Amino acid sequence: DNGTQHQAVFIESGSGGFMNDLVFYGGNNAMVLGNQQFTMRNLTFHNAVTAINQLWDWGWTYKNVNINNCSVGLNMASGGRTAQSVGSVTFIDSSISNTAIGIITAHDATSQPPTAGSLILENVKLNNVPTAIQGPGATVALEGTTGASTIAAWGEGHSYTPNGPTNFEGPIAPNPRPGILLSGDKYYERSKPQYENYDVNDIISVRSAGAAGDGKTDDTDILNKLLARAANSRKLLFFDHGDYKVTGTLYVPPGSKIVGESYSVILAAGPYFSDMANPKPVVQVGKTGESGRIEWSDMIVSTQGATAGAILVEWNLAAY
Repeated sequence: DNGTQHQAVFIESGSGGFMNDLVFYGGNNAMVLGNQQFTMRNLTFHNAVTAINQLWDWGWTYKNVNINNCSVGLNMASGGRTAQSVGSVTFIDSSISNTAIGIITAHDATSQPPTAGSLILENVKLNNVPTAIQGPGATVALEGTTGASTIAAWGEGHSYTPNGPTNFEGPIAPNPRPGILLSGDKYYERSKPQYENYDVNDIISVRSAGAAGDGKTDDTDILNKLLARAANSRKLLFFDHGDYKVTGTLYVPPGSKIVGESYSVILAAGPYFSDMANPKPVVQVGKTGESGRIEWSDMIVSTQGATAGAILVEWNLAAY
């Protein structure tokens, strides 16, 4: 409504993070953001004055952002052209529709600081967005359309190849996209599974099955047995919260589903991991020549003591 001052999410003055799977309805600013570096994906905005107000950042990545019926999609002009406070924004695999201005920036050929205000767009679909990108002073950096179109790739900022720095603003060549990384025309993405439909009989607790997880007991053998058992029986292997000390490699077979409780830790220790000239994996996902998929979330792989030869994760599993 006219005069609304509602603000849904405000985050500022932190280091980095991740946010996903959110839907916003209405308000003056749906999101107001300032942080060093962040990744955000699968965000949808309806009927806000400004969907995203970017106050400042070092580097921010947006993927699968869908903005509908707003006045402004993304405003990254904070500070103005002589004092830009937004370092860079990457905006990919997204859509903006029925919105007067897609993105507002403060960048032009002489804006300050020289390396601020960088923006990269790739595979951004527009539908009834008269101004795709507005520059300082309400100039039009990229015209939009009252119909439907796709921005294959467009950018502004500094280019360093083949020579540079060169201040640029305009269409750029999109990055090659290997088909194996795609779902449709977008990079493959998936939200972290919650396993809410699993019955308790479909879950194996490593603690209940004999692993100690106390940071002292060697859990290598029992964890390898449980990893094999869970994969063979197609069950979810649940790492109860703890520090699971291992003195050898853990092998994760194709088809495994593994989840931790509040970031359970695999803790590599001992002489097996100490030889820098003969490195060994702590966790080995698949073996050479194997293919398939695994699911693994909410866990940390770490080390204890002299482990100069530890490869935290060795990935051998080829995709289907």
